[in-house]
Amino acid sequence: MESLQIVLLFAPVGVGYLLGRFRETAPEPLADTCLYFLMPVLMFSALVRTPLTSGQSVQFVYWYFAFVLVAWALTALVSGRLGRDRPTRSALSLSMSSVNVGSYGIPVVLFAVGESALGGIMLLFACSNVAAGSIGVYIAAGGRKRPAQALASVFKLPLIYAVLLALSVRALDLQLPPRALELGQQVGMAGPILGLVILGIQISRMGARGGREFSSPLAVSIGAKLILGPALGIGLITLFGIQAPVRDTLLICSCLPTAINCLLLAVKYDTRPHLVGAILVGSTFLSPLTITATLLLFGG
Repeated sequence: MESLQIVLLFAPVGVGYLLGRFRETAPEPLADTCLYFLMPVLMFSALVRTPLTSGQSVQFVYWYFAFVLVAWALTALVSGRLGRDRPTRSALSLSMSSVNVGSYGIPVVLFAVGESALGGIMLLFACSNVAAGSIGVYIAAGGRKRPAQALASVFKLPLIYAVLLALSVRALDLQLPPRALELGQQVGMAGPILGLVILGIQISRMGARGGREFSSPLAVSIGAKLILGPALGIGLITLFGIQAPVRDTLLICSCLPTAINCLLLAVKYDTRPHLVGAILVGSTFLSPLTITATLLLFGG
């Protein structure tokens, strides 16, 4: 990514931070606008206009859930060996196993790869919501909820229905007006930008307590997110034999920071939310370094 692209990418985050810091803008209405309107419209339009082959879809889904499960298992194993308590283990597992596809990954991929990757990144966004609503809730709750029970929360959002509707349109070979789909995609593209604004507002609400109270696990987790995350992602790409153009999108996703959903889950279940918040901030601001390096070294 060029320097100008990185500046443009972080400009909405800065705007969101200023709105949260000086205008006390609430993120909830903006998040509802994203989740219940803009993102479903974008997801449906993107999956219909830029369809994926069945092979590409399988590669995206297999890679994403393998990444989440392996990162969770490794983090739980290492943090357990280091003698961390259960809430800290859960916080570290949440932070390491998640990637911010929605408010960060989509605009980054569009900047770096182009609109040809929109269908793939939107499918990953759907996968991330399913994972957060099932595996994420299970981790945050410390095993108090079964994954199947937690998965029910996914169906309260319209995102999954947008995916199912788009797949149905493709399967039935229905011909929708191209202009309507183009307009829907243009409207929906406001979603990723608004997501970056929301990220900035969330960052403005975080204190620095996380870094002071949990300096050791914080440093380890940010370092792992920046180094081991891409290493794991590249390893899975090699294992599954994934080639371009799918590979380029997955390379970027390997380097993405901790997802905002993890912070919300950590707050809800009191799973070291300040630690999760500090990891989110650290990995977000340092991730352009690893994204740029990974694309230079491994990108096509």
